[in-house]
Amino acid sequence: MAKPFLTVSVTLARHRSTLADQLVLGVVTGGLLGPGLVIEGREADRIRFSRSGGAFSSTPDRGELELRESDRGETEIQCRVWGRGMGLRRALLAALAGGTLASVGALGFDWLMLVSLPVGAALALALDAALLVHDRRRLRRQITAFLENTTYLKSL
Repeated sequence: MAKPFLTVSVTLARHRSTLADQLVLGVVTGGLLGPGLVIEGREADRIRFSRSGGAFSSTPDRGELELRESDRGETEIQCRVWGRGMGLRRALLAALAGGTLASVGALGFDWLMLVSLPVGAALALALDAALLVHDRRRLRRQITAFLENTTYLKSL
């Protein structure tokens, strides 16, 4: 299996009696990563899900939630997601921005191609890196908030 795009772990000071059921409910109702998630399989300590969507999605393609019990009786929830479509979207946006800058620089500002192409490539790389960091931060916040809210609701 390929390396996950993002892994988020949350440790709880509770037992996991009905926590797996709440996590499944959250995945199905769209609370985890938005609507469209389909549960592929459920085992005693693992829930696998995927998304049926386009190749240029801004959300992960598939993922899994794993519940583990520590020595101290705490429950750790680990969420791993894979985002192949997210990488395609970022690469396309970066290539379009870099190509546009190179074209505008060469045609609009009379830059030499030796100048406009490296500047466009540098913009494309910087934009791709910035979008990667943004996507990872957004997903980490979203997954952590979902897992913490699920455990908060369980404590009520």
